[in-house]
Amino acid sequence: MIINRIYDATLGYGKWVHKNIRKKIGQFFTPPSIANYMASLMVYNRTSIKILDAGAGTGILAGALCQVINDNNNIGQVHIDLYENNEDVLPILRENMEFVREVLEQRGKQFTYSIIQENFILSNANFWNDIEKREDTDLYDVVISNPPYKKIAKAEQESAVMDTVVYGQPNIYFLFMAMSAKLLKNDGQLIFITPRSFTSGAYFKRFRQWFLSNVRLTNLHLFNSRDDVFDGDEILQEAIILKAIKTQDKVDSIMVSSSENMHFEENTVHEVPYETVVDTDSENVFIMIPTTDEEIHLLNTMKNWDYNLLSLGFKLKTGPVVDFRATELLKEEPGENTVPLLWANHFSDYRINFPDTAPKNPQYIINTEESKSLLLDSKDYILVKRFTSKEERRRVQCALYFSENYTFNLVGIENHLNYVSKFKGEMTKEEMYGLFALLNSTFIDNYYRILNGSTQVNATEVNAIPLPSLQDVKRIGKQLMKMDNLSTEVCDAIIESLFEIDNYQAAAAV
Repeated sequence: MIINRIYDATLGYGKWVHKNIRKKIGQFFTPPSIANYMASLMVYNRTSIKILDAGAGTGILAGALCQVINDNNNIGQVHIDLYENNEDVLPILRENMEFVREVLEQRGKQFTYSIIQENFILSNANFWNDIEKREDTDLYDVVISNPPYKKIAKAEQESAVMDTVVYGQPNIYFLFMAMSAKLLKNDGQLIFITPRSFTSGAYFKRFRQWFLSNVRLTNLHLFNSRDDVFDGDEILQEAIILKAIKTQDKVDSIMVSSSENMHFEENTVHEVPYETVVDTDSENVFIMIPTTDEEIHLLNTMKNWDYNLLSLGFKLKTGPVVDFRATELLKEEPGENTVPLLWANHFSDYRINFPDTAPKNPQYIINTEESKSLLLDSKDYILVKRFTSKEERRRVQCALYFSENYTFNLVGIENHLNYVSKFKGEMTKEEMYGLFALLNSTFIDNYYRILNGSTQVNATEVNAIPLPSLQDVKRIGKQLMKMDNLSTEVCDAIIESLFEIDNYQAAAAV
C-alpha cells in the first residue's frame, strides 16, 4: 500500500531528526490510521482532480488521497501541489511522490506533482488580499493538510498578510485553514486535522466569522483522548478532523463522530442539525461538538433559553490581581490596611472560606493608592475557577462570596479566578443563588465541555452560554435558598423541576 511505504520513510526521518527540533517548527507527522480516515472523507468522481497539500511533510496525506484515487475508476488524471520548505524532509517527499507516480501509472492514471519550496502563507499573500486574480483552473478541488502548529507573533509577516482574521496572538494553523479555503474552487473540499482551540474563544472569533461564511462544515471528528494521536508527540490540545465544502448553499446537518484514539476504536457517529453545531445566531460563531445523543439533546434544550449573563445584566470578569506583578503588595498575615485576597484554595463546600488555616499563598493585599485599581468593593460575588486539571470531573467550579460575613469594605480577587458581578447595583440573593445553581449544575458544565476542549474557563465563553429568563433565575434561586445544601445534585434537581432536561447528564460527566 502507498501509505505504508510513505510511513516507513517518515519513521526513518523521525529517527534522525529529534522531535524537539520538529516541535520548534510545529512539525507533527500524521499516523497512517488518521491519514486513511481523512482521505476517506473525500467524495469525488470527476475524471480529473487537482489537490493541494498545504504542509506536505513526507507526503503521507497526499499519499492517502492517492491510495483512494488508485481504487477510483472514474479519476484518470491527478495533479498535486505540495508546499514544503523544510530542506531536511524534501528528499523523502520527492522519493515518496515518485513512488506514488509509479503506482498510479501502473493503474493507467496520469499523475503529475509539484513540490513548492516556499512559505505557504507568503506565497499566496497577494491572492488572499485580492491583489492577484486567479483562474478557476489555478484553484483546487481538494485541499488536505496537517498544518504546522505553533504560535507566532502578531507582527510576523504571516500575521500581517492575513490580519483580517487575526486577533491577539495567532497560531499559524488557522492561517493555513483560511488560506486553504481561499484557494478552493467552488464546491471544493477542505480536509484538515487541527487542534480544537479554534472552535471557541475570542482569539479565534475573526477567523471563525470569516471561515464559516466561506465554507460549510460537513464532518467533524473529535478524539476523546489528548494522547495517542500523533505517535508519541505531546499535544496538549484536543485534536479534531474536519471536512468543509466551499459553498454558500445551506447545509442541513453535520456528521459528528468521536473515538478514543487514533485507531478509531469505539467510534461513534451522529448526524446533527447544522444549527446545533454552528451557533450562527451569535456573533461569536462558536462551533459545538456534541458526541452523544444526550449532548445533542442538551444543546437543543438550552437553545430555547434566550438569554445569557450579559443580556440579564451580569458579567463574568477575570480577577485583577496578578500575583507576580503585585508581589510587594501581598502579605502572608493581616496587618494595617490589608484586605482579603481570594484564591482558589478558599473554595470550600461551594462557599468562600476565608482565611485558609493552611494557606499556600499570601492571603492579604495592602489597600494603598498603588493597589486601588486591583481591589473590588466587597459585595456578593459568584467566584468561578479559571483553571482545572484535565483529571477533574468538573470544568466549571464555583463558590459564593457573601460580603455580610466580612467586615472589609474591599476585597482582592486573584487572577486565576473569575467572578460574576452585576452591571448596575448589587445582586439580590435570589439572583445570586439562581445564577449559582445554573453555573454549578451538570448541565452548564457539560455545555461548556461541548463548547471548549481546554481546561481553562474563559469569560467570553461563559458570558455567552444560554440562560433562562431573569424571572426563572430568581425562581431557581428562591428554591435553592430554602435548601441547606448547595451541591450540584440539588442544583440539578431544581433545574430539572423547571425545565425538561433529564439527569442523564450527571452520569455523562462522571
